[in-house]
Formats: sequence, C-alpha cells, structure tokens
Amino acid sequence: MKIINLILVVIIPLVYTGCRMGPTTYEVFERLNNARIGGVVFPAMRDKETIYDKEYYIYPIERPKGCIWGYIVKRSDEKKIIVGWRIISGEEFCKEQQAYSLF
Repeated sequence: MKIINLILVVIIPLVYTGCRMGPTTYEVFERLNNARIGGVVFPAMRDKETIYDKEYYIYPIERPKGCIWGYIVKRSDEKKIIVGWRIISGEEFCKEQQAYSLF
C-alpha cells in the first residue's frame, strides 16, 4: 500500500507537471510567447483589456516578476485571436527556463 501511495503522491504529479531545466534566457521567453500567436486570449484575461492604439487591444501580464508584457489583439476581432505580443516594461526581467513534461 505504501508503494501505491508513493506513486500517487510523488511520481504522478511530476509526470504531469514536469520540471524546468537549463539557463533562464530571453530566447525561451520569446519562444513560449510566440507559440501563443494565432490562439485566443484566455477568458480569465478578458477583464484586463486595455487600448494599445487605435487598431489594437493589449492584455497586460506581469510574469515573471518585474517583466510586464501583453498579448496584442485586433479591436475589431470578436474571437480575440492573438496577433502578437509586446514588452511594456522591465525587459531585463523577461527571462524564463525551458519547461519539460512527459505529457
């Protein structure tokens, strides 16, 4: 019974959540954000919508701490499809590690 508990409590969460390895770089941060282009804005972010310019909205995020950036969406788009992203402030903090997971 203790082996089953060990598998359920320790090993299975590691398989699904994975881990982060390697150096913390801007290139990884950029690659992860570029992968979201063409997708839709998360429903939880919709209340953070602010005007970027006369054609676009921006959805600001602070992640990692000190790095404020946001997804760009056309104002006329009802589906809220992401067309790009921009760093607003704290560019020196915009670094992430590569995350790995088995699933």
